[in-house]
Amino acid sequence: MEYTGLLKNYKVNRKLTQQEKENQLHQDTKLNIKISHELTVIEINSTYLEVVDKFFFWKGGLTTACSLLLVGIFVILIAFLRLIIIERSNEIEAWLALLFACAVFSPLIWLFTRSIHKEINLTHYPIRFNRNTRKIHVFRLDGSVLTANWDQVFFTQSLVTSKFWEFQGHILAEDRETVLETFALPILAAGPKAKEDFKGYWEFIRRYMEEGPASVIDVITGYLPIKQKKETLAFCYHRVAFSLGSAINPLMLLYYIMYYPGRIPAMHYSKIPQWPREIEEQCSVNPNDPYFKDASSNPK
Repeated sequence: MEYTGLLKNYKVNRKLTQQEKENQLHQDTKLNIKISHELTVIEINSTYLEVVDKFFFWKGGLTTACSLLLVGIFVILIAFLRLIIIERSNEIEAWLALLFACAVFSPLIWLFTRSIHKEINLTHYPIRFNRNTRKIHVFRLDGSVLTANWDQVFFTQSLVTSKFWEFQGHILAEDRETVLETFALPILAAGPKAKEDFKGYWEFIRRYMEEGPASVIDVITGYLPIKQKKETLAFCYHRVAFSLGSAINPLMLLYYIMYYPGRIPAMHYSKIPQWPREIEEQCSVNPNDPYFKDASSNPK
């Protein structure tokens, strides 16, 4: 799980780093690499490609972890209170110690509660690539929408932790050096080898925008059924199976199972995002579009 952009904001109003410049991905440069959709596509058609955000795949993990930590804190405080009531109810020092413990834990309670609140917001934050208008529409975490010119966004691979690389799109100022805003594509690469292999995902997006849906549609094996409804438990299972592949790692399986208790309430209490009317009007689709595919196209 990697929460840069959710728990920690991207750094903006800064200059591009040398690393970002060295790893820049150019919209007009075709890569000779196998493309992959990584089960991120919500819908594709001749007008636009819509994919999910980077937080969708581990949504619920933060809720699970923070809920367990909150339960642990309250168990400690309740046990302390019980001890005082039973054995030391007349000792002022014991009550002061309890107040001190509450004060110590209060920042953690606030932090964990705030983190859960951040995750229970929208079910996902879709990114829409409109090849007709050559615009990108990105749902921000506050529910507003960023719209940018495909040709003007500075795409790169950035090291967000000591291990994980992600695809980032930077909105630059007129000097083409200052980063005003950053959004991420929904794929993380763990280590240098994966960083190169996952360029196939960038090429998937790039080819759609530059060459059209016919160049990518055949590689898509499934679509996320989340555009107008919330994720079901059955789909959770199928998505995990896809992520793990044929060689199931027991540790990875345990990891996925552990965060699903938090995923259920996180999805249930989050709202489904709705694109503004003006964006939907720009993204009109021909009813007879031969390249229209969404979750209704998934194998039964």
